[in-house]
Amino acid sequence: MLSIALPKGSSLEQRTLRLFTAAGLEVSRTSERVYRGTIAYDGPLKVAFFKPREIPKVVEDGTFDVGLTGADWIEETGAKVEHVVSFTYSKTTDLPWRVVLAVPVHHAAQTVQDLAPGTRVATEYPNISHRFLHEAGIHAELVPSYGATEGKIPELADAIVDVVETGSALDHNGLRIIETIRTCTPQFIASPRAWSDAARQRTVQGMARLLSAAHHRAADVLLTVRVPARHLDRVARSMPERAWSVGTGLRDEGLVVVQGLAVRDGLAETIDGLLAAGAADVVETEAGVFASMLPKTP
Repeated sequence: MLSIALPKGSSLEQRTLRLFTAAGLEVSRTSERVYRGTIAYDGPLKVAFFKPREIPKVVEDGTFDVGLTGADWIEETGAKVEHVVSFTYSKTTDLPWRVVLAVPVHHAAQTVQDLAPGTRVATEYPNISHRFLHEAGIHAELVPSYGATEGKIPELADAIVDVVETGSALDHNGLRIIETIRTCTPQFIASPRAWSDAARQRTVQGMARLLSAAHHRAADVLLTVRVPARHLDRVARSMPERAWSVGTGLRDEGLVVVQGLAVRDGLAETIDGLLAAGAADVVETEAGVFASMLPKTP
């Protein structure tokens, strides 16, 4: 039976469970407070919930075959895992989150280079923070934090390294960002042992394709654009990256029909850009399922 570790009690939990449900991989458990469950796929799959910071290591050592966690915790723990597929979402948005260095709004520092020697930096990411500050040539004192890091200033720290999505928590606590250290996304990962087994790798790849298709279905819309042939080159430059020319207009051979998958976030600006480039009209529809091949080991 394949086993999977999913995030519990974090910003990733509910968005991840919705993604799995949309992919037809709904987690079955008796209560949201239960830490064990199953997925009716190839077996079924055994599910357990952990803090995101714990997941890279339990996957690395083979306790669990696959897991989903943030890229920040994979880097922080230094876990050696197989990266199968990544997604783009956070707790409240369809965008990545960031690990940032922040200081009080009235602090003199504008960049990391402006921090004085001995600056106290509170963080849940000691390894990421140490590497970042070391590379910047800054000698700082790292203060361990186990949550509510913004509240460590001013008594326990002078600056923080923490996660932000929209930045509103920093604003509410009188802090401002002076450096973005990492941009992070959810990662679907596999243990080296599971990935080296052909049968388990096929199951993992199948799950990854279902999750990827569901993610694209939620994040993208299909744009159908009618373009006068004389404006095709200009409009094509404004089309999303995944775009295809699908033929000419049924009644007007002077029109070319182009389709493409566009990200929902910023969609209005995308459509405005297409019309400004010369498109005759743009129709937005649900994208449906978009699936692609995923890399395989030799």
